[in-house]
Amino acid sequence: MVKKFILASLVLVLLSSCYYSVYSNAYPHLKKIRVEPFVNRSAEFGLSEKALSDLSTALRNDGRLKQVSQDPDCSLEGEITSFQEKIYSYDSANQVQDYQVTVSLKLSFTDLVKNEVIYENNSLSLSELYKVAEGSTSRFSSKEEALSEIFNNVFKTAIQNSLEAW
Repeated sequence: MVKKFILASLVLVLLSSCYYSVYSNAYPHLKKIRVEPFVNRSAEFGLSEKALSDLSTALRNDGRLKQVSQDPDCSLEGEITSFQEKIYSYDSANQVQDYQVTVSLKLSFTDLVKNEVIYENNSLSLSELYKVAEGSTSRFSSKEEALSEIFNNVFKTAIQNSLEAW
């Protein structure tokens, strides 16, 4: 009985040590990142803070880079150039059903060790829908949720076009 327990424990330890990741890193020397607060050139209040918060959360969840404030290996900087919120759809009673939120921004990912810009996009524009009435098929039920998804996609865009080499 003791031998079976030891064997089962050994198998569990061996299996738990097996690890596979689908992430690749084209720049293995990049370990620490500083996310600069985005400059908000739009009229929407609090967008810069929302961007910083959501990007920090995405970095923490991704786990490839550690967010630091001093001595980083790379930096992510951005400027929100415009914010639009417009009606996207109406229901049969001519009531607003969905809104579309669009954020346009400039984005730059810089390798501070080699002092080179790895990724830069001066006209990135991302949109999401959110519902304001029942019966809508939109995934998000508030503007904040839609904005969080937009900034999550900003993070994915920056990482896919910088760290991942496919």
